Amino acid sequence: MQHIPERHIDAVLLKKVPLFAEFSDADLGAVASLAQTRRYAKHAVLVYEGDPGDALFIVIAGNVAVTRVSNDGKETILSILKEGDFFGEMGVLDASPRSATIKALRDVEVAILARKEFLDLLVKSPHMSLSLVLALSSRLRATNQAIQAAAYQDIRTRLASLLINLEKNFGEASDGGVRLTLRLTNQEMANMIGTTRETVNRMLNRFWDEKLIDMRTANIVIVDHDRLQAILN
Repeated sequence: MQHIPERHIDAVLLKKVPLFAEFSDADLGAVASLAQTRRYAKHAVLVYEGDPGDALFIVIAGNVAVTRVSNDGKETILSILKEGDFFGEMGVLDASPRSATIKALRDVEVAILARKEFLDLLVKSPHMSLSLVLALSSRLRATNQAIQAAAYQDIRTRLASLLINLEKNFGEASDGGVRLTLRLTNQEMANMIGTTRETVNRMLNRFWDEKLIDMRTANIVIVDHDRLQAILN
């Protein structure tokens, strides 16, 4: 596990995390006193599937990929988490092994709450318990929708859906459209939609030819959101 040594977190960082949105300054201070931050280099593995579920992780900066490997060795990226997202809560709640491997897509900083401290917070804080339930419900709903949609979508539709989701979560206005601040390789996109790197490359170039996206820079720019969205309908 490649990482830079941990340091203490402060309440200012925690205020940015939706899970703690309803916390008072005193509550935030209590969490901050229990949490540690840790920095991982790009491509480092934060946790492995099967590891003990002994801590809750909150992404403070950077992005991580939630991945699983099938029996035939094929890696699938289940989701990408950004600043303010969290993972590891299920293993902490029921003491089960980690259900996925988490990898750093770029240099990343996370806050870590040990299992005992996290459970003590849930007991003491109805606000945090409610926030966690709402976040888990939203995550489960999104996962079910993605699985259901993927079962009936062709590759063109899956890639369009991925780009729309990236635009929503990692887009910023730029000349000519919306720039995706998160840079994924074609292989990483392929791992997210269940296809090959070559197929993603061909389809991205087709989208470019159709003036749906622009790939003249290292970051993809969504040029025509409405037409890209229409592919999903």
